[in-house]
Amino acid sequence: MLVKNTNKAKKIKLISMEKFHRYESWLKANNHVSWTSYLSFMRQIEKELIIDIEKIKSHSVLKQLLIQLESKPSFKARGKSDQSNILSGFRNYIKFIEETKY
Repeated sequence: MLVKNTNKAKKIKLISMEKFHRYESWLKANNHVSWTSYLSFMRQIEKELIIDIEKIKSHSVLKQLLIQLESKPSFKARGKSDQSNILSGFRNYIKFIEETKY
């Protein structure tokens, strides 16, 4: 089990180097110990909304996408805990955009 988690962390790290590297740095600078989970949530959000979220720099557009995500049937079909975690990750990403003016 430990090996599986280590491999998952390595895989996420490789993906994070390609995408969301500024967000990853911000998460680490703000002492988010679960930064790998936040990066995973962002990939799930991109798949759900079929977008490249890094290209969106407007926090108001991101907030609209958050509302759109919540209303998607495929998202509603997820478990409540999963929904909550993903939405928390999305809100955190919006906070990053607002704070960094990225």
